[in-house]
Amino acid sequence: ALREAAEAAAAAAEQEFFEPDADDVLDENFPPGRRRFEPRQLTEAEEAAVSEILQPGNPAEKLFEINNTPITRKDIATLKPLEWLNDEVINCFVELLRQHASEAEQAGEPLPKVHIFSSLFYTKLAESPEYTYGNVRRWTKRAKVDLFSRDLVIVPINQGNSHWTLGLINLRQKRFEFIDSMHGSDGGRLAVLRRYLKDEHQDKKGAPLDLGEDWVDISYTAADGTPRQTNGFDCGMFMSRTAEYLV
Repeated sequence: ALREAAEAAAAAAEQEFFEPDADDVLDENFPPGRRRFEPRQLTEAEEAAVSEILQPGNPAEKLFEINNTPITRKDIATLKPLEWLNDEVINCFVELLRQHASEAEQAGEPLPKVHIFSSLFYTKLAESPEYTYGNVRRWTKRAKVDLFSRDLVIVPINQGNSHWTLGLINLRQKRFEFIDSMHGSDGGRLAVLRRYLKDEHQDKKGAPLDLGEDWVDISYTAADGTPRQTNGFDCGMFMSRTAEYLV
């Protein structure tokens, strides 16, 4: 019940977002976000669950866990208005997206085949303290995934522990993409993902990967119609909902 309450709490925190068609997600002329819709109202039972789970209490109390990711009352409190989502809540949501993507793929639904890394991946890869492929070399092996069989690789990025953005490796359309709800530049992060993909191919396939002129870097901006946050704390929600849109 607590897990359902947490999902309801996340739903309650959602702002307006954009609903894709299945063919739009990887349409080269369709950047993330076009069709606005209003999220449904919570039921009375969901409202009660949200109220219960957001009540004050022992911050260290473990409310539930998903795939060995424990979520405490302190973590859930980051879903309240004016708060920044922390790694634990982000990774809980990532795990829910993984489950959804796996179920959709097994059911043969016409959606992109995706792999989603946890929020720790990019930090380990590029900021410990510098780019080190060896730090993440075994991640795909442990996950039992061949990145090169995927259409899309989703990489949540925690910039300086103060801002959430999203990196994408779009293998189907040969693009490295960066989505920032503040519409900032990628700051070299796409170059990091490009380097990682080369290293991953060399390590797992035993051959170099040619990322020539047909592979492009894209940083989405206001001109592309992508959503933009209007405050200093909603970046985690924008990033999470964009990842959900893509999945």
